[in-house]
Amino acid sequence: MARSLIATSLTAAAVLGALVTAPVPAVAQSKGISGLFGCEGSGKKQEGGALIGAAAGALLGRTVAKDNKTLGTVLGGAAGAAAGAYIGCRMQSTDQALAQQATKRALDNGGSETWSNSRTGASGRIDVVSSSYGPPISGDGLRFERGVDVLRSYDAVGGDYTARSTANLRSGPSTGGKVVGKLSAGERVEVLGGAPNSNWLLVGRNGYGVGYVAASLLNKSGYGPAPSCRIINASISTRNDRPTSERYSACKDGRGEWQLTPA
Repeated sequence: MARSLIATSLTAAAVLGALVTAPVPAVAQSKGISGLFGCEGSGKKQEGGALIGAAAGALLGRTVAKDNKTLGTVLGGAAGAAAGAYIGCRMQSTDQALAQQATKRALDNGGSETWSNSRTGASGRIDVVSSSYGPPISGDGLRFERGVDVLRSYDAVGGDYTARSTANLRSGPSTGGKVVGKLSAGERVEVLGGAPNSNWLLVGRNGYGVGYVAASLLNKSGYGPAPSCRIINASISTRNDRPTSERYSACKDGRGEWQLTPA
């Protein structure tokens, strides 16, 4: 049974791959916004396939090889990349430009954007699902006062914080941690990062981690760095084809340009 499913999936991937002349893109490779919609194959239409192939391929891989994650990833990657290239090359160049513009607006503004082309019948929508302020921060890259627990990584956070009232700073991110300091009511707080999967924040002074405090004891203002990473949901519909929706992770590179990978 497994061999039959694998053979069927490989055949499907081969057929989809034969529909395009462009090289199959690497799965989960970061691309700029324009890269998601660029078709390298010959023909009149442009590729938006990177925007729709990866998740479908991953789903196929899981279905075919539930007990073999490596095999599932390989099969899913091949089929997803081929399917994405085929679907994408059906987009007109004008659709490509509209999709790029809407994606950039959504990422920059943190909201939802739509686009449509009455000439081709294509349309799409980009929704920002969540925002963050960068990739996880390694605990090894931070400095700590003696007695403060060091975690493997921290969530990047943004904004300015002030203490709502007098609050304890603790050695670890829980009420069971030893009290190692205090915050005064109204004190402006330097936050170095957030403890993963919790509501505890690492407080810093002069760049050193001095203790943890519950986020509920702080007020966060709207000021601070702009989000550098977002999760987006991109939906595309072309004439005579069913709508397709995929999710992507987008982070800014060193030049401030958004780079996207399948989420």
